[in-house]
Amino acid sequence: MALVAGEYEFECNECEDGSVKVLHGMLDEATDTPDLRWETCDDCRGQGKVWVDEEVAAEKILYGQTPTRTPAGA
Repeated sequence: MALVAGEYEFECNECEDGSVKVLHGMLDEATDTPDLRWETCDDCRGQGKVWVDEEVAAEKILYGQTPTRTPAGA
């Protein structure tokens, strides 16, 4: 599938609104719960969206993702 050259915008696959839960340290032995903290997603840098060129966009579309924004003319 040929796509128009330019940046395509997709929702980030790795995070929830630009943040991911990360395990810090070990489990708390008293409560047996992990120490989870929210940190900024490395993939989208906290934006919740990623921008890719047409080659990567074609692959994402092939695997069922829909772009939230396309270049002009697409």
